[in-house]
Amino acid sequence: MTTTALTPEFTIQRTFKAPIDRVFDAWADPVQMARWSGPEGTQVTVLSGNIATGATLHARSDAADGAVLYTLCDYRTVDRPDHLVYDQSFADAEGNVVPCPFFDAWPETLRTDIRFEAVEGGTRITLRWIPVDPTAEQAESFIAAMDSMTGGWSGSFDKLDSYLAA
Repeated sequence: MTTTALTPEFTIQRTFKAPIDRVFDAWADPVQMARWSGPEGTQVTVLSGNIATGATLHARSDAADGAVLYTLCDYRTVDRPDHLVYDQSFADAEGNVVPCPFFDAWPETLRTDIRFEAVEGGTRITLRWIPVDPTAEQAESFIAAMDSMTGGWSGSFDKLDSYLAA
């Protein structure tokens, strides 16, 4: 990954009322991750792979409006229970990386870097989303979408909160 003045970073934090091991496992176990990830009304299905350092996970997301998206996640770091890093791209049904289907200029790959920290009453996560080698146009598109990303991640975190409380 090349970090330059053109490489923006999105950061969001959230504290969950659950122990660090439980929160980490909700991210690092494909079965659990599929139960809460994605926007409200989205059903995630893991098609292949697993979550481990060096592993790749291919998943399908079926949205409430009928839209279907595929993602590919290449796991760089799975360090239980403190740290999780993966590179995420849009994919096709066969697991090939494809351009973003809804933005003309969007980074091909986003690095997701999550730190888990035990705090009084639960676990705080700090999630960083960083485009990998974006063009100037892709970086501008990423910056322009940050408010939307806050809403999207907040919705996913609300689902994670409900999942952890169950």
